[in-house]
Amino acid sequence: MTSESRTTDVAAKKPTLAILPVGATEQHSKHLPLETDTLICEAVARALAEELDAFCLPALPFSVSHMHRGSAGSVWLRNKTLWLVLEDIAASLVESGIQDFLILNGHGGNQLLGSVVQDLNLTLPQLFSFTANAYADNYGSGLFVDRGGLVHGEEFETSLIWHLRPDLIDPSLFEDQPESIPADALRYASFAEISRLTHTGQPTLASPEKGEKALAHAVKTCRQAVASTLAVKRRVRQK
Repeated sequence: MTSESRTTDVAAKKPTLAILPVGATEQHSKHLPLETDTLICEAVARALAEELDAFCLPALPFSVSHMHRGSAGSVWLRNKTLWLVLEDIAASLVESGIQDFLILNGHGGNQLLGSVVQDLNLTLPQLFSFTANAYADNYGSGLFVDRGGLVHGEEFETSLIWHLRPDLIDPSLFEDQPESIPADALRYASFAEISRLTHTGQPTLASPEKGEKALAHAVKTCRQAVASTLAVKRRVRQK
């Protein structure tokens, strides 16, 4: 069930779980579109919602992306703005009878989400809020080599976009970035300042076949995360 459904459909189905994919609109070097994170996160969220009989909201295309400032087309929200947006969305879901709210993160810059759900569970106790990463454990799939440091526009994301939207891919634009970039570097500088190519890793190793397998792995991993978290909810609320 998605926002393509009618209000009467949602009322009749009475879903208890809502999923909000949180993407981004930011540079992904010369070989990937600005909406890369949004496309990937929404694909995972829709597949997950179908498996869990949940209500999948439209992807939020803006989040904490000011680490890409200075690159054309990048648009961001401040941490405090995203926090307020998520609070309003959560409050509106309560009015629709939603009991569980998954904020599915598709962008590594959204480090505030754990704190957001803590506050939501305090201020809206009737709604169980939690978060998971759409890209979690992508290297656990065995498809990609973990080179450490930051991950952006590399083999994983390139493979997924190649699978989801091959019309947006031009392999002639792929160029590898051999040096690793420290994971916390973006707390202090923009991507353009720390990476000549404004991405990491080896997109030349990407393939649509890897992307298809990576998507299935991401959905499986997120489904397991949802089951594990809701089991915690049941144990806590039974006490």
